[in-house]
Amino acid sequence: MGRKEVLAERRALEEFYYNCKLETPEEVARLFEVYTQLIWTHHQAGLVYDYYCDETVINREGGGKMVGGVNVTEVHTIPSFAPYPSSRTVFYDIFCVGNQEDGYRFGQVTSRNGVYAKGGPSSAGVGDGTLIREEDQLNFCQCYVNKVNGRWVVTDEYLGYGEEVTRRRLARSQPFYETVLGNLEEQPEASAEEAPAVEEEEESK
Repeated sequence: MGRKEVLAERRALEEFYYNCKLETPEEVARLFEVYTQLIWTHHQAGLVYDYYCDETVINREGGGKMVGGVNVTEVHTIPSFAPYPSSRTVFYDIFCVGNQEDGYRFGQVTSRNGVYAKGGPSSAGVGDGTLIREEDQLNFCQCYVNKVNGRWVVTDEYLGYGEEVTRRRLARSQPFYETVLGNLEEQPEASAEEAPAVEEEEESK
């Protein structure tokens, strides 16, 4: 997809996103599909704050939790952009129930494709160029959307993100010190003759 196609796709998504009133379950489902695409495919991380408030609780696979939009953005979202710069979210399904008085609940199943970019930094090191196929990993998400102080926000979220698949992918990362400085274990040590020269240079300053 070329630059013009990417921009046209983004504009179409934004047109719906900024005009949606969340009046029906169908609108809510479509909104959060668009929301996910804008964040994860078009890297608009700031949109996280539109629907994640300070009290939002995100329950992660394995029992971990994140609380608040800042935590989601800085711990989960932004760090994923560098290792996966060209990944695209693939939606399999999203279904929503509820109403404006009682709030909404929706669940979605997604995957993604792209590449663990060679040289792309992650928490485990840097990428090795591994391809990411959408059939390798399914991601499940269930969210509760309610009004807080007159604003629609995600109050609770439950994630199943295929952590084991991600762990195995990151395990193939190269350590930072090997890629930036070279393998430190293979660096030659300074010889005895070189040491006095360094000391003399320091004394002459």
